Amino acid sequence: MFNFQSSIFTLHSSLFAILLLAACSSSDDTPAPEPVVPAQRTVIAYFEGNNNLRSSLNEDIQEMKTGSKALSSATKLILFAAMNGEKPYIAEVAGGEIKKVRQWESSFLATHPDSMLSVMRWITEKYPANEYGIIFGGHGTGSLLRQDTVPTLLRPAYAYGWDYDKDATDGKRWMNTHTLATVISQLPHMKFVFFDCCLMQDVDVVRQMRKYTDYLISPVSETPIKGAPYTDIVPILSTENVESLCDQLLTIYRNNSSICISALRTSGVDNLWHQATQALNEVRDNLADKGEDVSYDDVIYYEREKNKDPQLYDLKSFLYEQKAKDNLSATTYQNFLTALQQCIFSSRLAQRWTTGYQIDFYDFTVADDNYGGISVSRATIEK
Repeated sequence: MFNFQSSIFTLHSSLFAILLLAACSSSDDTPAPEPVVPAQRTVIAYFEGNNNLRSSLNEDIQEMKTGSKALSSATKLILFAAMNGEKPYIAEVAGGEIKKVRQWESSFLATHPDSMLSVMRWITEKYPANEYGIIFGGHGTGSLLRQDTVPTLLRPAYAYGWDYDKDATDGKRWMNTHTLATVISQLPHMKFVFFDCCLMQDVDVVRQMRKYTDYLISPVSETPIKGAPYTDIVPILSTENVESLCDQLLTIYRNNSSICISALRTSGVDNLWHQATQALNEVRDNLADKGEDVSYDDVIYYEREKNKDPQLYDLKSFLYEQKAKDNLSATTYQNFLTALQQCIFSSRLAQRWTTGYQIDFYDFTVADDNYGGISVSRATIEK
């Protein structure tokens, strides 16, 4: 089993643990209903709204409520919601109703691994199933990790969250995806994980998550604040064939919002990374021989802060342009494409998407030839 480094769970004082347990112990005594037999599928919706997404995520919850009218009884949809200014709770969403089954009297850091693991273990124990899935609602970020909830010895990576915390440098606490993957490693194996968060379909993220879920569904680009259209998505959560579920989800989301989004088989991630590494090494070697720097001309990018260079690029788009510049051989590029097609089995593209800085993209064209549905950071390209 993947073990937490001691730095993750022991660097925090016992006082924090005591406060966390005190918060958790103040929950409503209403017991969760015990299913007579395990459900076919339990889907956990983990909504982190102790931030500026509170109102949007609450709207999403109402959409879930509506969508649950058409959800098969064979699938349990269990929601955890931590909203700014509200008491955190767990609820069963079914039949057009939201039934709270546990509520805390005080808030706690929902991006802390101890609290997330405690919540998810409680749900999986109370709602056993033949298979599980997770929906993460909240913010996602590229390599712009601000401050992890737990100091680690691991390098900063993509993050999920965030929580308000006055003691953080910028008032925000994120969950590093190394930490997130380690939490999920201690739960039953997931059939799928869906990040309804910006920028999370990145090669570094999927490498962290690949051992703990069969399928990963995520936006590659930034997403509108309204999030996924859950009224239409919830009814398909019981689709038996998960690849069909993913394909339907991508169609529904893309038809509702202008985003780039994809779904992948985690079984293909290792080979994809191997082929991508071979290609990136070849590009670096050829550029070194020519005495040239890396060029990002015409490459699709998914994130850019005003007056700063982009940090996230489409992996296929970058290699496509390098092949065109004779920095990558046709054979190496084709090996990469084969691995990409075996890993990413469904994707949707867009020409423009909303960003946090309201940037219009005029530096590139998105098309089937150069869109790959998975991103790579500038740091990974240039390391």
